[in-house]
Amino acid sequence: MSSRAVVGVFLLVVSVVAPAVGVVGAVPDARLTVSDVTVTPGTPVTGAPVTVTVTVSNGGGSPSAVEVSEVRLVDDGDVIARSNDPGALSAGGTLSVPLTTRFADAGQRDLAIQVIGSDEGNERVEATRPLSLVVESAAPLVELNVTELVAGTETDVGVTVSNPTTDTLRNVVVSLSTPNGEAVVARRTVASLDAGAGEGLNFSVRAARAGDSSLRVDVDYTTASGTRATETYEHPVAVDPLEDDVGVRVTTVPPEEDGGQQPAAGQLGVLLGGGAGAGGDTTRDQDGEEAAARVSVTVTNFGNAPISRIVATPRVGSGDGETALARVGVPGPLAPGEEATVTVPLERAPGGDLRVDVSYDVGADSSTATGQFDFRPRTGEVRLTGVDLVLEDGVLSVSGNAGNVGRGSVTGLVVAVGEAPGVTPAYPQRDYFVGTIEGSEFAPFELTARVDANATSVPVVVTYTVDGDTREERVELPLSGVERDGQPDRSAPLSLWLGVVGVAVAAAAVVVVRTR
Repeated sequence: MSSRAVVGVFLLVVSVVAPAVGVVGAVPDARLTVSDVTVTPGTPVTGAPVTVTVTVSNGGGSPSAVEVSEVRLVDDGDVIARSNDPGALSAGGTLSVPLTTRFADAGQRDLAIQVIGSDEGNERVEATRPLSLVVESAAPLVELNVTELVAGTETDVGVTVSNPTTDTLRNVVVSLSTPNGEAVVARRTVASLDAGAGEGLNFSVRAARAGDSSLRVDVDYTTASGTRATETYEHPVAVDPLEDDVGVRVTTVPPEEDGGQQPAAGQLGVLLGGGAGAGGDTTRDQDGEEAAARVSVTVTNFGNAPISRIVATPRVGSGDGETALARVGVPGPLAPGEEATVTVPLERAPGGDLRVDVSYDVGADSSTATGQFDFRPRTGEVRLTGVDLVLEDGVLSVSGNAGNVGRGSVTGLVVAVGEAPGVTPAYPQRDYFVGTIEGSEFAPFELTARVDANATSVPVVVTYTVDGDTREERVELPLSGVERDGQPDRSAPLSLWLGVVGVAVAAAAVVVVRTR
């Protein structure tokens, strides 16, 4: 046999004995291979951990066990992950070794897996296997802005989705759900999200019951390479029980807002004496308190849930005499801690106990709160002032002023001479039509009556209308002290005549008796 034939046989024998898969170097007594590789997650993304699980096997026909000293993950000659002394392999045995790393940049990665060990003869054994990966850009970032939820109440939730990559994300679909309730607005879509950009999205949820819960956000998107991916985020939240607490405060409108004070209605009075115009303090009621033509209704939300559809309904009186006034809408909704004020006009309302019922919606229910107020209406009021009496030949002339001491106007005012013993209305002025008098204004009047010696007073009847209510009041003008045909009247005791003058002086007026 020639020497060339011997070399050929030797090469043939070596090729048969050598391991068939992944062996580097002469390893006659071990059959070390990388039998399997798995990558988690299946689509790696930049900045996120990636685990490559390497399965190392020692063939069943291997006559020698192998001690594995190192498993490496190599990227372009650089070791990016390794595991030292992961274990030993007997003939037919396998060993799983996880290698974890991160990739800063997206793109194609051509990697290599290297396994290094030694057999029973302390000979070096190696096996390699290539691994190709496509690294995608990182998943969108999600940030939630939500306060504590309230059971049964719709709550706004802000979700901001951001693109941390250097590529555009497309067809971004954000879904919100909660295991404890329902997502009223559950889905939002963003057509494209540029690199480094963020998008704020508004959602709303309604929790079914109180307790600890969580919000789940699912983000579906398309990567720059066209791959469809999904990311899920969980956000724990606390759900509080619903607290329905609404306060109603009813107050008078301040004078600076109402244009000044306004008096309450009272009985018709008369001040005998000189000086035209209204007299006396007419800006307060009989208890010295300001009377109200309007009231302010303030609604305050002391609860922990917003209220909406707020309506104030004022009612005056009670029982069968209760009068419901026009409803007034209150601006809303009112968040917890907020309040709103409306003005309720009461010019045509009768006096009495004022109750304001405020209805509103809170959560899935409707509720009512009530405020109370002692209402005393401000209105017009007529008084006769500056009255003069002149008697000549049995005819009494009465002149003076009809003053409106209230702030509300009076209309259809008529002053007339009434019937009484010894007194008869006479021409030319049995009655006098004054008409309309605005608040704090006056108008003159003149009346004539025929009286005889038996007459002691002259009745004057005043009729007028206030806020649709017609009033008629009667005033007696005493004839004591009026000169009759040039002679003073002595029919009344001096003390009584002085008493009449005293009353008039106490009322801030001066008696004037004039004879023509």
